[in-house]
Amino acid sequence: MSNDKDDNNELLFAVKAVEQSLPKGTNYHMAELLAFIEGMAPFLDRDTLIDLKCQGCDNYATSFFPVEDDLDIVEAHEYCHAKKQMLHHQAFFTIAKCMEYSNEVQKELQEMAEAVVEEDLRPGLAGKKLYDRKLFASYDVELRIEPRVGENVSIEFGHKANGDFVESGIWICLLRRLDPELCEHSAKIVTVQNHGQTTMVVMIGRQIRRQLGVDAILEKIAETRDMDIVYI
Repeated sequence: MSNDKDDNNELLFAVKAVEQSLPKGTNYHMAELLAFIEGMAPFLDRDTLIDLKCQGCDNYATSFFPVEDDLDIVEAHEYCHAKKQMLHHQAFFTIAKCMEYSNEVQKELQEMAEAVVEEDLRPGLAGKKLYDRKLFASYDVELRIEPRVGENVSIEFGHKANGDFVESGIWICLLRRLDPELCEHSAKIVTVQNHGQTTMVVMIGRQIRRQLGVDAILEKIAETRDMDIVYI
């Protein structure tokens, strides 16, 4: 964990040092900028930076595989894939100055998920029913897109009840980078995953897939959208 007070003091010290070194008649905008930083310093620390900046980045992960080619060991610490380092090992200023921020992959996957839902799954599942064992009733299939951290996004299957989305525990994950949250299935995913290509991980049991007739839809999606596909 970061020491909030140390982070605040480090930033304030840096601002004061710059202010003292500025010659008289310094540009007004520079003085305003320093005043802004000084005013914000009490509210900025490493954890806040990670929340504001890192968690929306493609390079961010909540956990990672610390040993290359060993998918049974997972380190449950926030991690930066760009710097290949745990975030709590990075200094406050290192994170603040980082220019490697990108969310392009996440945007691409979000757009791809939206296209898959609207162009492939909704038409293909029209009229299909999901049985809710708790409510003892069948409902029209509803779909919901859930962005995840890093380079993956999920499509959840469920139904509507009283206007609310009810999860079914059935979902599809579109990913570009192996996710330690899928640790127990990682070896199976790796066998079909091509570097840099989207992998569609299908978390739907065989019986439900047969009931929905979804296999043909998924295989077509994988073929037309150039994805790898794995059923787990």
